[in-house]
Amino acid sequence: MELFEVKTTDEMKALMEKYFSDYALGTERVPLGRALGRILAEPVVSGVNVPHFDRSVVDGYAVKLRDVQGASESIPAFLKLTGAAEMGRETKLSLHAGETVYVPTGGMVPEGTEAMVMIEFTEKFGDDELAIYKGAGSLENMMLTGDDIRAGEPVFEAGHTIRPQDVGVLSSVGVVDALVYKKPGITIISTGDEIVRPGQTPGLGEIVDINTPAIAALTEKLGAEVIETAYAADDPKAIEAAISRGLETSDAVVLSGGSSVGERDYTLTVLNDLGEVFLHGLSIKPGKPTIMGKALGKPVIGLPGQPASAIMVYMVVMKKLMNIFHRTDLYKNQYIVGTLTENVHAAPGRRTFQTVAVEAGGDGVLVRPTYGKSGMITLLAYSDGYIEMTENEEGKNPGDPVKVMLF
Repeated sequence: MELFEVKTTDEMKALMEKYFSDYALGTERVPLGRALGRILAEPVVSGVNVPHFDRSVVDGYAVKLRDVQGASESIPAFLKLTGAAEMGRETKLSLHAGETVYVPTGGMVPEGTEAMVMIEFTEKFGDDELAIYKGAGSLENMMLTGDDIRAGEPVFEAGHTIRPQDVGVLSSVGVVDALVYKKPGITIISTGDEIVRPGQTPGLGEIVDINTPAIAALTEKLGAEVIETAYAADDPKAIEAAISRGLETSDAVVLSGGSSVGERDYTLTVLNDLGEVFLHGLSIKPGKPTIMGKALGKPVIGLPGQPASAIMVYMVVMKKLMNIFHRTDLYKNQYIVGTLTENVHAAPGRRTFQTVAVEAGGDGVLVRPTYGKSGMITLLAYSDGYIEMTENEEGKNPGDPVKVMLF
C-alpha cells in the first residue's frame, strides 16, 4: 500500500507559492456601492485635495490669533462681527484685525482666518459685537486644503480589501467605480458511493453530504465564489470527468473524500493523470490525508472526508491560496489574543490546530479548548476559531497567551 509522504504546512505553503504565484485572476470594474469586501486590483491615487477648501470643524467664529490672545471669562476679547459664511457656498469675506465672522461646521472660512473659536465660548452683544471668552491656538478647529488627502497622494494600495469606511474615503476623492479582482471561482466535488445529497434520507451505511455546503459557505466567507458543486462516485472516470469540468470553468477545484491511501481512494491517481501532484500528506492534526496538485495551470485540492478535518484543512489552504491570488495577506488582522484556560496537548512532530471557544472574562479574553472526533461537525459549530501549535511544541499551558484565528 502506498504511504503518505507528509510535508509540513510551511513546506506546503512554499510549494503553493512555487506552483501558483504566476496565476492571474481576472479583474472587473464595479460601482462603488457594490465594492464592499472586494479587493483592489490597482492602487488608488487621489486626483483632488480633501478638503478642497479651508473649512471649520466647529460652529463658531473665525479670528486672528492676536485678537484673542489671553482672552478669558474675566477678561474677554471684543470683536466686530462683520458677517457670516453660508453653508455649501463659497465665502468671499475676508478677515481683518479686530473682526470676526461666523462659520458653521464644515463651512468655508474667510481669507485671513488664523483659528476658529467654538460658539460655546462666545456671547453676542447687539448685532455686530462679539465677546470671546477663550483664546485659540494656530489653526485650531480648522482643516486646511489637503489636510486629509492631498492630490497625487496614494489612498489605497492594490490588494486592499474595501471596508465600509473605505467606501467613504473613495467617494471623497471622486471614485465612482473601482477596479477589483474577480472573485476566484471554486468548483467543489464530493466523492464517494456512500454520499447522499442534503435533504435526502440516508439508508444504513449512507452519509448525508455535509462537507459540500460547509465548504461552499467557507468559500464565500473567504471572498471566493462557488461556481459549481458536483458529486462523483468512487470511480476514476467519474472523478476525472468532474475535475475536468471544474477546471474549464473555475480557478480551482476542491474535492472532499478519496484523498487517503485506501483501495477506493482515487483522487491521487486521477490527479496524476490530469496534471501533477506535489503534495500527498500534510503533517498536521487534523487533516493528514491532504492532496494538492496542478492541472491546466490551476490548483486541485483533495481534502480529507471527515467534516471537521476537511473544513480545517480547507481554511488553511484556501487562505494561503487567496493570498497568492491577490498578492497580499488578506487575513493578517483576523485574530484575537486571549488567555488559555486549560492544558492543550500537541501531536508530536505535527502542526496541531486546536479548536477553541472564546469568551470575555474579567481580565480579558478567555480561550477554552473544544474537543470532539474529526467526524463531528458540531465540533466546529461550538468553536469560535483555532490556535496553532508548531511541530516542535509539546502543547500549551493554562495562562499562556494565545493567538486565536477566528472562523
